[in-house]
Amino acid sequence: MHFEKSQIVNSKYAFDEFDPVPEGMRKNNSSELFAIWFASNLTIGDFAIGFIPVLLGLSIQMAVFSMVLGSIMGSLLVGLMSKTGTLTGLPQMVLGRRAFGKHFGIFMTGLQWLNTLGWLTVNLILASFAFSLAFHIPYYEISILIMGLIIFLISNSGRKTISYFEKTMSFVLGLLFIFIVINAGFHTSEIYAYKPVSFGFGIAFGITLATSFSYLMSWGPYAADYSRYNKTKNSFIYTFSGGLLATVWAELAGLLIAIMSVNPSGNPASDLKDVLGPYGIIGLSAIFLGGIAADAINLYSNSISLKSTGIRMKRIYTVLAGIIIAVLLSMVLYTKFYAFYEDFLFLLDYWITPWLGIMIADFFIVNKHRAFNFKSIPGFNNAGIFSYFLALAASIPFMDPGIIYEGIISKLYLGGVDISYYISFLLALILYPLIIKIINRYNIQMHVK
Repeated sequence: MHFEKSQIVNSKYAFDEFDPVPEGMRKNNSSELFAIWFASNLTIGDFAIGFIPVLLGLSIQMAVFSMVLGSIMGSLLVGLMSKTGTLTGLPQMVLGRRAFGKHFGIFMTGLQWLNTLGWLTVNLILASFAFSLAFHIPYYEISILIMGLIIFLISNSGRKTISYFEKTMSFVLGLLFIFIVINAGFHTSEIYAYKPVSFGFGIAFGITLATSFSYLMSWGPYAADYSRYNKTKNSFIYTFSGGLLATVWAELAGLLIAIMSVNPSGNPASDLKDVLGPYGIIGLSAIFLGGIAADAINLYSNSISLKSTGIRMKRIYTVLAGIIIAVLLSMVLYTKFYAFYEDFLFLLDYWITPWLGIMIADFFIVNKHRAFNFKSIPGFNNAGIFSYFLALAASIPFMDPGIIYEGIISKLYLGGVDISYYISFLLALILYPLIIKIINRYNIQMHVK
């Protein structure tokens, strides 16, 4: 199940510090994973998701149900990916080489680099909005530069510093979000006055469910990057519970603030400030500190992804490249950000769910935790590649990102609800072991002949 010393020393395709962490060095208590995923999910990204069911007119009961269900499903996938890191000591995208092959695995790592860059930019914009409002900074560009510098300094300091920072933020952000939710208790009249348009299952429920699921699930390609130094015991539970509790908590806070805003402006930071009144600085602090907590992880994994493609650069330069690009993108995109936030979640994450399905099938079903030697990995693993594209193609009619495409099934039969994530994940999970069996049977028959 674990890597032998010879595999660690002679690994040809793991790069620099991205070799498997020796089992003897995996001494960190897995409880730290709770703090990492708790702090990184008490953010305005989750908070903003709480506005979606209100804007769609969903009842409070169904909004809470859809957000909890979506968060549970997403957290399950992140927890399983975290488990792979503690069992192998490898970064997440390096682990994907067995299922997809060395060359195609590098291609997928490139997608993850874009994914982390996208989320880095999103959280940087959101944190900068809150920072500008909190300290009355007239130009968002200044806030973007300040936030970017802080994120760079934390992330470049390494995983240990990030772990300490996230532990601190788990307490700080926990207290701040407690205040936000308690404050909502003094606005019962606004909450009772809320008049939903949609009470049950339907378009509003489906969109809220998919958005909540996609946000938390998108951490899946990061998970092993932070668990590979940890003991295997309870790594799944700590990752699952940390992400789930924080996400539901932040989304519930967003839901309450959106209701109390009566007419949400489209900028959750502004609405939070207005609702809290004289205590607005507390809410805004929670938002920009949460953005920093999330982006410290985004930038660190972004640098790992870039180096895992085989690019020979010192880590400081990969970290610097990521933050410079994110700062520039933030300055260009912040003026039109909120109109595209929901669609951004959908578009960015389409590639992840079939990848996760294949990763889970490869690690927990086909190979049952068995280790592998990088020297024996082919350039392309046809079973993984075929399964991935078949699952992705089959899910296209169920997509509805709303910007450039409407899937025919989503449009005609689902009222615009996007269920492609669930389709691509389940198909990939089923297809990969099936195609492996077919290929093995064919190889045996050819060998006999």
